[in-house]
Amino acid sequence: MNLYVSTYILAAVFAVAAFALFARPDAAKKYSMRFLRSKTASYVTFGAATLWFVYLLSQLGEADFGDIKALLIVLFGGAGLLAFKYLPDFLSVRGAAIIALLACRAFIDSAFMQEPPSRLLLVSVSYLIVVFALYIGTLPYRMRDILEWIFASGRRTKACAAIFAAIFASLICASLMY
Repeated sequence: MNLYVSTYILAAVFAVAAFALFARPDAAKKYSMRFLRSKTASYVTFGAATLWFVYLLSQLGEADFGDIKALLIVLFGGAGLLAFKYLPDFLSVRGAAIIALLACRAFIDSAFMQEPPSRLLLVSVSYLIVVFALYIGTLPYRMRDILEWIFASGRRTKACAAIFAAIFASLICASLMY
């Protein structure tokens, strides 16, 4: 993935979130609160996260883990499958957090050894997402609390949408300077 694609993908995520919060805050609240404990969302997000992580493990070279790479693939693949049975609560949040971490890894890798200083906006936003994903991945019930706080007031919802729109616009402007 190159720097442009990474920036536009991340900007698109923020644009969709901002649009959903501005245009249809009630629908955004309904779907985001249902997402937290949805079995379907759990299968999609955590399943995709497990497959992506196992794929990354399979692409590691001999120098990384040597002879135990196959064991790690089986171990982490099995742990991903067992999570559906033993950790069903907020599994969709955990899956989304893992996807965010893996996506940010790709975004940060695309900016590595690139010349333009404006790439640092992509990297900074990615690291903020990493911190947030680690937080909600560790304490997934806090995502419910955060969403309840955001949607408790129309002003907070609009402010969050404005922040997302500002990040979107900043990323697009930064990409024009690459």
